[in-house]
Amino acid sequence: MGLWKGAWYLARHELVRDGWKSLFTLLFVGYLLLFTVPMMYSSLTGDTNQMMNWATDFLYLTFLPILGFVINQTMMRFWKENSYTRKMALWRILPISSRQIALGRIIQLFIVLFCAQFVYFSMQFIIVRMMGADVSVGTFILYAVFWFGYSLATAITYVYWEIGHSGKMYFISNLIYIAIMLVVSISFTTIKGWNMVGSSLQAIQNGSWWMPIVAIAAGVAAVFIGVNRIEHRLEKRSYLA
Repeated sequence: MGLWKGAWYLARHELVRDGWKSLFTLLFVGYLLLFTVPMMYSSLTGDTNQMMNWATDFLYLTFLPILGFVINQTMMRFWKENSYTRKMALWRILPISSRQIALGRIIQLFIVLFCAQFVYFSMQFIIVRMMGADVSVGTFILYAVFWFGYSLATAITYVYWEIGHSGKMYFISNLIYIAIMLVVSISFTTIKGWNMVGSSLQAIQNGSWWMPIVAIAAGVAAVFIGVNRIEHRLEKRSYLA
């Protein structure tokens, strides 16, 4: 079985296996909208404060990438049962290469992330426009593309820890990511006095069309680097639970 055929088979298998459980991801999208829409509207209208600025950035930096992960039993049990390690151990004894596993996981991530963020940004745009915000469709699409590129690049690093390390190490890495993003959010707001979310939209609105291109380029680069790094990690890691 060729690389792409095998990778697509794995991705499709996981997507089909998740099935209706993907609805939990959509519920999480709705939950995220409850918090981010008011923040986005305030940012567009200029009615923000320092607390809201860093909170908006923190939510975007932290939660947008994890929209690419389906909320299922495997995710919920990764710490207690080391479920990802068990799954990788099973796959490694099958005639499946590490590269196919790496690429298949990233394909699955890309599909879930694209669908979830398409719903998220579409609903966000519709709601803020109904609330009276003045933002064009083209600007908001580029804005969504910018954050999708960031989310894809960041989510791939999550995958590296997810399937390349034990459940405990994956959990610890998540805590470190959250701490870093919290520091970045607060520092950016404190130093600059405004937030990354509103500033990115404003910059694109003012003609910085290169920002989405750079973000997507970073996402594409992360795919190629991620496949290689994850493949190497799967070859070297221990699969003892």
